[in-house]
Amino acid sequence: MALTTGCLLRSVDWFQLAFLAFPPLVLCYGSSHVHYQLKTLIWQVFLQCLGGVSMTAGYHRLWSHRSYQASRPLKYILAAFGASTCQWSIMWWVRHHRAHHRYVDTDRDPYNAKRGLFYSHIGWLLINGEHTWGKVDLSDLKQDPIVVWQQRYYVVIAAFTGLILPVSIAHFGWDDLRGGFVYATCFRLVWTWHITFCINSLAHWAGTQPFSTRSSARNNWLLGFVSFGEGWHNFHHAFPYDYRNGVHWYQADITKWCIWIWEKIGLAKNLRRIDSHPKIKSRIMR
Repeated sequence: MALTTGCLLRSVDWFQLAFLAFPPLVLCYGSSHVHYQLKTLIWQVFLQCLGGVSMTAGYHRLWSHRSYQASRPLKYILAAFGASTCQWSIMWWVRHHRAHHRYVDTDRDPYNAKRGLFYSHIGWLLINGEHTWGKVDLSDLKQDPIVVWQQRYYVVIAAFTGLILPVSIAHFGWDDLRGGFVYATCFRLVWTWHITFCINSLAHWAGTQPFSTRSSARNNWLLGFVSFGEGWHNFHHAFPYDYRNGVHWYQADITKWCIWIWEKIGLAKNLRRIDSHPKIKSRIMR
């Protein structure tokens, strides 16, 4: 029993556990002691949107799947505010996401849905399992100077955009230092983390599979709404290089529209659309 317990304790990533536990603990305590000001709420929502789109349009659709090309200024913004969500560097995030797509629903998939809802949601982050996950090619990222810059200075960038900026604006703007920390920082992080985690868990458990049943990925309209379009996960797994996830006009996908607008104003180009192929277009239009 001692050996089993020892192995279990050694398998836990204690740093990740502490890091992921701290913001919700602060929020639980702070929400009953710190007044929630309207200005702080607006600031929090703004930062959530900026960080969320930086993750979905940047970490995910740009760097993980190369679904479009972005200008250098836009890439710096996406890299900086993607770091504000404290989901680690582009290199780290893309490495796991590409493995998820390549080895989906197998033991080499970092967030393998077949290991259960808790594991795919957050459990995989709490163990030292890197050695068991499949290998992927990251040579394109290693040649991207903005990715290399973010990797080198990630802690500084994340500390500034994820903590110092949210707290400082709330403090100097409307004298709400504590609210800036409890809500604009901790609440924002908890919300953003678990929306991302839900794509790895709930979007492989609840929803429809109109495009492919080869993996557990599903379209989930509620997740599509709250995650800036990431919840249309069945389409995404079927056609991962399309810059859209919500392919129909009525499917909420804020990220798709952001990328489309960026193209119109010259910040993005070469948007990839899988429905340019006649056979695939007929499937999408059904």
